[in-house]
Amino acid sequence: MSSSIGHTFLYNIIILFVIIVFAFISGILSYYKAFKVNNRIVHAIEKFEGYNKLSKEEIDYSLGNYGYSTEVINCNKTYKNMNLVEATGLNSNYRYCIYIDELNPVSGTYYTFGVLTYMNLDLPIINVINIPVFTRTNRIYKFTKDQL
Repeated sequence: MSSSIGHTFLYNIIILFVIIVFAFISGILSYYKAFKVNNRIVHAIEKFEGYNKLSKEEIDYSLGNYGYSTEVINCNKTYKNMNLVEATGLNSNYRYCIYIDELNPVSGTYYTFGVLTYMNLDLPIINVINIPVFTRTNRIYKFTKDQL
């Protein structure tokens, strides 16, 4: 009789371990997807030297291949000392926030962009958890005055 109680306890520990491992793997895959989306957006911004019409088309094309979309996200006016350039709205399938760093106050020769996306975990009991993932671009040098 005591061995059956021991087996039940052992089975409960094994089931709990399997659930924790699968939750951990799900979190890793969600973070990888959000980071990859950030990387594609940053690549498009750097390729076209800023957030403009061409980079926006490249972003939409790239994100269409990944199937990235989120629930309604919160884009603040400032994030990590950067100002909001664009927050995609409800009419877009892809929701992300693009921020720009102020020009270098000393020389005014470069600027950087920041991209904010969200990692989504859809858990059965807790519902959807959105965790922000933020990435900065490399310096993009400003060669003309009317580029921004």
